[in-house]
Amino acid sequence: MKIDEKISLLKKTIHEIKNISENLDNDHILEKKIEELNKELSRLKKGINESIEELEEFIEEENA
Repeated sequence: MKIDEKISLLKKTIHEIKNISENLDNDHILEKKIEELNKELSRLKKGINESIEELEEFIEEENA
C-alpha cells in the first residue's frame, strides 16, 4: 500500500471514529431527553389522575 493510500485510509478511519463518537454523544443526549420526557409524562399522568379524583368527588357531592 502506498503512503497516500495509507493516509487516505487513516483519514477515513478517523472520520468514522469521529462520527461514531458524535452518535454516542447524541445517544446520551437523546437518552437524557427521553428521561426528561418520561418524567414529564409521569407528572402529567399524576395530575390528570388527581383531577379525575377531584371531579369524581365533586360529582358524588352533587348527586348526594
